[in-house]
Amino acid sequence: MELKVCGITTTENIMGLIPMNISRLGFIFYHMSKRYVYGKLIEDGLKEIPKHIKKTGVFVNAETYEIEQIIDQYNLDSIQLHGDETPEFCNHFREKTQVIKTISIKDKSSFETAKLYEDACDLFLFDTQSEHYGGTGKTFDWQWLETYTLDKPFYLSGGISLENIEEIKKIKHKKLLGIDINSKFEIRPGIKDIEKIKQLIKLMNG
Repeated sequence: MELKVCGITTTENIMGLIPMNISRLGFIFYHMSKRYVYGKLIEDGLKEIPKHIKKTGVFVNAETYEIEQIIDQYNLDSIQLHGDETPEFCNHFREKTQVIKTISIKDKSSFETAKLYEDACDLFLFDTQSEHYGGTGKTFDWQWLETYTLDKPFYLSGGISLENIEEIKKIKHKKLLGIDINSKFEIRPGIKDIEKIKQLIKLMNG
């Protein structure tokens, strides 16, 4: 199972995570987020990230030119579109980079939205619906995943912690690619608890 660590803001965290079995590092370019990084990232840290770890930029209803500029500036391997972007908007970037579309899950019917984006992205990320854009630190009912029948792989997000990783390991959905973690593995917003993430990886592999 892949592991995506989102909300990275420091070179120290980047260097701490590189030796670990991480698939993606997420950097948030949404100015309303506590983990907003544009203009704060130390680009030397990004240059140290090896090819097998995908640098992923997270955007919410950003303009096309802004996303394209940041893809080039930070040499992003993928983008995660977390807002109300249309399928056409998402598809526009696929020639340039890999596209992950976030689908906010309120109930079983929320998975119907994914069908609209099936041909407009490379992966889905299913997160718990919130009043505002961004993570809630809360889970949705993972049994609802049984209603997702598309062939597109997905990441599971929302409230994932050390306390529920064993429950996640019981999910047998064939399109579950990995998990996305953020707030439950922080010392404070944007500062990851490296030791806690090491514990998570140990539990994932156990």
